[in-house]
Parts: sequence; structure tokens; C-alpha cells
Amino acid sequence: MKTNGLLIRRRRIELGHGMNRFAALAGISGAALSRIENGQRQPRPETLKKITDALGCPLREVMAEESGGGPVYQTGSTAGNDEEAGYQPASPVEQSVPTAK
Repeated sequence: MKTNGLLIRRRRIELGHGMNRFAALAGISGAALSRIENGQRQPRPETLKKITDALGCPLREVMAEESGGGPVYQTGSTAGNDEEAGYQPASPVEQSVPTAK
């Protein structure tokens, strides 16, 4: 079973922690947390325990579903910055392309 980095990020943001602040609280580096949240690496069991302890949640809340229908991770220089900046994705209605009349 794999860790779902997006779930970790959402929970961290819900708690009001920035990436580096939370990483320090969990006892890991900000770079390691970034890679975990962006799906670039899977944490070792002891690291995952530190993260879930700092989040105050059980392990099952940050695990990916087995169906393979997990989140698509953004890569590049702005990966992960939108959510910390308060970016909210558009609703399905806002995402639709207007049609010519």
C-alpha cells in the first residue's frame, strides 16, 4: 500500500502549517516532505509514523487507494505552491469552456 502525498498535504494545510514548519514539527527535512507530498518518493515506515503523529491522524488516513485512481501530481517549479498560497481549484462549472453561440 502506498502513501497518498496529497492527503498528507491537505491535512497539513487544514492544520495551518506551512511545509517547512510542519517538516520541523515532524522531525524531517522540508525537501523530504515536499517529495513525499508530490508523490516523488514513498516514506520509510519510521518517517511515515513521524508524519502521522505530527498530523494527529491514523496511518490509514494518508494511504492511497489500491484502485490506482489516485491523484495526479503536478511537477515543475510551482509544484505544491498553489495550495499553500490558498489556491482553490475551479469548480466543474468554472472549468467548462464556453461555447460559441
